[in-house]
Amino acid sequence: MPRDALFDAAVNRAHTYAARLGLLGAPERLRAGLELWYLKTRFAYRVPFDDVLDALARHPAAEGRYAWVGGRAGGWRRVDA
Repeated sequence: MPRDALFDAAVNRAHTYAARLGLLGAPERLRAGLELWYLKTRFAYRVPFDDVLDALARHPAAEGRYAWVGGRAGGWRRVDA
């Protein structure tokens, strides 16, 4: 899997997991809540945890569904449902 696609998958899966557990919106809860998940995933040695957290912190507050696209240099893009 190309690096950009791997990064995108890590951020999007982390967002889905964090949303399911109600961890979004509080950085200290987010970090603590995602640490174990992160260590159990295939991303742990290939995508830095702090980079994933940074991307999650930039998620737009606007209504709608969004997905991270573009690797580390990417951003959140609205997904039409």
